[in-house]
Amino acid sequence: MNTVRILWVNPSFLDYRIPFYKSLNELCGGNFYLAYSKSRIPDRCADKIMNSLGKNALCLEKEKHISFGNTTSDFSCTSLSIPYPAGLGQLLASVDVDIVIGEGFFQWTPWALKYSLSKKIPLLIAYERTEHTERNCPTWRTIYRKLINRFVSGYLVNGLLCRQYLQTQIHVHNKAIIEGVMAADSEHLSSKCKTFRKTTDEKTLKNGITYLYIGHLIKRKGLEYLLKAWKKHSLYFPQDILLIVGDGPEREFLKNIAGKSVKFTGNIDYEYIHEYYAKADVFIIPTLEDNWSLVVPEAMSCSLPIACSCYNGCYPELVKNGENGYVFDPLNEKDIIQTLKYFHNVNLKEFGMKSKLIENHFSPLKCAERAYQGILQILNEQNKK
Repeated sequence: MNTVRILWVNPSFLDYRIPFYKSLNELCGGNFYLAYSKSRIPDRCADKIMNSLGKNALCLEKEKHISFGNTTSDFSCTSLSIPYPAGLGQLLASVDVDIVIGEGFFQWTPWALKYSLSKKIPLLIAYERTEHTERNCPTWRTIYRKLINRFVSGYLVNGLLCRQYLQTQIHVHNKAIIEGVMAADSEHLSSKCKTFRKTTDEKTLKNGITYLYIGHLIKRKGLEYLLKAWKKHSLYFPQDILLIVGDGPEREFLKNIAGKSVKFTGNIDYEYIHEYYAKADVFIIPTLEDNWSLVVPEAMSCSLPIACSCYNGCYPELVKNGENGYVFDPLNEKDIIQTLKYFHNVNLKEFGMKSKLIENHFSPLKCAERAYQGILQILNEQNKK
């Protein structure tokens, strides 16, 4: 098979996914197609994906949803959103490909499954969840996923913890599981961060360590636990600064419990986020539940050491204790305090250099190459049958 034609059905994505899709399209010789929902992505992402894929970007203009459960909770498996993407079937039928990829088991994947059955081509699922994020998964969802699994030829996953979930909970056996396909927009961020550092001497003028958090200000991110531990940390390291970038419903509550050495910036446009990576010394994420946080490889691409929650699914691949960072339990205050202190006793520059080396294996191109080679292998196995 000389040219592989791929259709990825993903209703929602952000900036970080676009370089990966662009690289995959180049590997396919311009035969990569992406179906997405206009109503689910920011205008900037719609513009970027059109610039990257051109006519291969298949946009569904309108989509409706019906939601059930606790829609205000940001934790996994607390609500259900059922899409009604009128016209999606026709949109998918407008292209003829060799393999189709659905994003997760639900949302638009039933339409991807229908397409694969009608075309008699393999269906892959791109999946991100872990046993921890799915610890409250209702039985009916697990049964549904096991049913869909019967029609799936393979999976594209972030890393080890996602593989373990598929194998232990969904009982995925004797099917291809391709790891390492999640990438940040690392080259773009790294380049802009490097340029910004050359134009400012701010880092050389301060004495303490600047810890940086970037993300939503929601309960799931564990910031309440970090801020309570930070007060005790500040007694021994008063020159340290905690910089919190982002916004959300917890902002006022968090500001009320934060000390003077905690700085809140509010939302920062993605085009300027590199400036905050450049100002920081250590990136910290105290999340209580995340699949594979993209802010971690983003920070690593900008040569930052990482303090990472043990509830973040990316830590096995990205954070090596004693080399580029430290893994901690955000529900254990002593562990947080010990982690914050830890970075005062290491060579931050060496840790940052190691972070960048590790992240290099998860660049958009390398992730796209792993996905592409895995797809080729699956198609070759299918052709032998």
